[in-house]
Amino acid sequence: MLAVLPYLNGLDGDFVFDDVGVIRDNPQIQRDAPLAVFATTYEPGALYRPLTMLTYIANARLDRGARGFHAVNIALHLAVSLLVLALARRLLAAPWAAFAAAALFAVHPIHSEAVTGIVGRAELLAALGGLATLLAFARALDARGGARRAWYAGSLVAFALALLAKESAFTVIGLVAVVHWRLAPRDRLVRRLAALAPFVAVGLAYLGLRLLVVGSLGLPVPPGALDNPLAHTDAPTRWRTALIVLWDYLSLLTAPLRLSADYSLAAVPVATDWNTRAIAALLLLAGLAGGALLAVRRAPELAVAAAFIAIPLALTANLVFPIGTIKAERLLYLPSVGWCLAAGWLLAALAAQRARLAHALLATLLLLFAARTLVRNADWHDELTLYAATVAAVPASAKAHHNYAVALERHAETEAAIVHYRRALDLYPPYAAAAFGIGRAYALRGDEAAALGWYQDALARDAQFTKAHLQIGLLQQRRGDVGAAEASFRAGLDSDPDNPLLLVNLAAARLAQGDRAGARATLDRLAAVPVPMDETTVAVVAQARREIEEGMR
Repeated sequence: MLAVLPYLNGLDGDFVFDDVGVIRDNPQIQRDAPLAVFATTYEPGALYRPLTMLTYIANARLDRGARGFHAVNIALHLAVSLLVLALARRLLAAPWAAFAAAALFAVHPIHSEAVTGIVGRAELLAALGGLATLLAFARALDARGGARRAWYAGSLVAFALALLAKESAFTVIGLVAVVHWRLAPRDRLVRRLAALAPFVAVGLAYLGLRLLVVGSLGLPVPPGALDNPLAHTDAPTRWRTALIVLWDYLSLLTAPLRLSADYSLAAVPVATDWNTRAIAALLLLAGLAGGALLAVRRAPELAVAAAFIAIPLALTANLVFPIGTIKAERLLYLPSVGWCLAAGWLLAALAAQRARLAHALLATLLLLFAARTLVRNADWHDELTLYAATVAAVPASAKAHHNYAVALERHAETEAAIVHYRRALDLYPPYAAAAFGIGRAYALRGDEAAALGWYQDALARDAQFTKAHLQIGLLQQRRGDVGAAEASFRAGLDSDPDNPLLLVNLAAARLAQGDRAGARATLDRLAAVPVPMDETTVAVVAQARREIEEGMR
């Protein structure tokens, strides 16, 4: 009940944010050969998560609507919450503490992005596989003979599945070592290393498979400065900022008041020097780490809880290397298990002295967290509500203003959309998409001259912004300047040679100038385009192609 009821109001939510490109409009989801996902990257192109993609494909086969996807996510969260309960009973060795930890995990508002945001399923599946890995490994430590080998093999299979759901599951190897230490503290180092070696082998095999499919172990191309400015700074700046983000994460786990779907530039200020926030974060985190080390003997449960926070964040904290985002709440789904373990242990310690107070405190926390989750889920109802909430939470984020402007534009609120597009440009002047958005808003209002000016402004900010080339060419084509339109389409194809919309419009421009052979050659080139297209683009291209072919008869 705790894991499901707070999320039921999310069932009516639409596809929002990354759900649109990754699921709703992703041609990979409609493919006839679903197992091909094992040989292709996970959108947007540098991630390898075939198991997650398979679940999306299965969902789409049953129901293309968002409700079915939301229902599966809630079911996965329920399963993960039950695994947290089972694992907490082993690690905390106190049923009441385990219940408190799992109950807090079930209702924690920080999970809204992972559960109610459909693409958060990668986090759910990775956590499910990771926790199953740890529980099966714990059973293997207790068993003997054939049962021991069976549980151990099951643990390795669960780990492999977790990796195929999301890359960050690699950190489960470290959690296996922590569970081994907690449940078998007297085992010798040699036995610990022998138990860990097969997990390392599975992890290396996954990395080899990823390298084969993706072409790199990390991101082939660094993320843009808008998404993660830490990918474009020196290492000390990245480390200082990462420490601040880590402290922010702990603050969000403790008091999840201001939640946001976006923390891109400049929602998180980059620490270019050792400012007050960076020094405070360093000292506070060092103090917590020191406390966890001191607790190893007297309160090993707290040391384990600290490890369950730190280890899963090791690959996503931008400390070792920059990732695709500077900060994201979905990244706290598995690490929050550690926070909940610590909270459960502390509540149980309080209950030993003041039972009524501990029970009242737990009940209060559950009610407050569940209420916050319900309220947060409502933000994910549709793009307009989500982006309005995001702008309110992080007004310094250029991307939040841009996304809100796009949603406003789709609701025909072009004047308000232009205001937020301009705000995005103020926050991040190189933001070509925001300048393009202003042009599109003016075009919707019938002001083609202003639209053309802003499309050209977008190209001045980014000469390879393909959409601007396309729209400029279409405006020129409508004005009868077909030669200029052809030049615009060609300029766009220089940076995006397989763009189907540019190709089909180039064919039309050639035909309009009497170049039948050129139009035919362009259509032949279009037929060989390897890039998969979403359903809307397929329909537009097919209709335009029919009209062009009829014109060539």
